[in-house]
Amino acid sequence: MYKEYKNNDEKILAGFRRFSKILRHEASFGHHGKTRILSVLCAEGPMAQRKLQDEVEITSGAASELLKKMEDHGLITRTADPDDSRGLIVEATEAGREFNDRLAAEKSEKARNLFSALTEEEKEQFAGMLDKIYDSWREQGLFYGDCKRHAHGHRCCDKHSHKCD
Repeated sequence: MYKEYKNNDEKILAGFRRFSKILRHEASFGHHGKTRILSVLCAEGPMAQRKLQDEVEITSGAASELLKKMEDHGLITRTADPDDSRGLIVEATEAGREFNDRLAAEKSEKARNLFSALTEEEKEQFAGMLDKIYDSWREQGLFYGDCKRHAHGHRCCDKHSHKCD
């Protein structure tokens, strides 16, 4: 049964809330950062830790903690960056690549099942709409890190509006 909404904006927002609950349960593959890091490293190869944290949109503190755990589990290696005396190069290990391959296969199967109600054309249209929303939200500064000062750990945003000073 569908609830009556005052307008389409409220209906869409409610839909996102419902879908987020389902996706957290049905499409969870462990720590999102870990899976995203492995995906990027396997696709692009070894890279500087700073570039990697920008790619996966996590803070340097979160990256350090997560990469340490991944290194302890044998999924990645970190070595000194020859071009930056304070930097590290991060690379997926063979175990990390195998783990990533297994996850990618599981994700593909889950995605096929979750979106089986849509035709390929509808999926393409829906993906385009999601990109449009994402771009709009980025322009509004709704994502942590959109402010240049965030890259240096500065907490300049109002907690609720995410607008920078």
